[in-house]
Amino acid sequence: MDITIQENEKVLTAILNGRLDSLSVPEAEQTIFPLIEEKEYESIILDMTEVNYIASSGLRLIFIIFKNGSAKGARVILKGVNDFVREVLNATGLAAMFEFE
Repeated sequence: MDITIQENEKVLTAILNGRLDSLSVPEAEQTIFPLIEEKEYESIILDMTEVNYIASSGLRLIFIIFKNGSAKGARVILKGVNDFVREVLNATGLAAMFEFE
């Protein structure tokens, strides 16, 4: 998993590339969680255009990002979600929580 972070005062964008599974999620947590804890953003965008697989650990990751970001008043947006990932989000009921681009 490659993670690229882009941020300004109001928007945090995490560009994710690869699989969101038990091997990659710890790195994503270490990269993204401290940013959400330290600053307040209007929007948190998870660019998932290049995410080709999501496991339960990846679902947990995006749920916690949603929970922590929303608690601070941020909109959490999933960008570029492919059909497989969207199907998993729909099946688990998580899709209703997020905005999609």
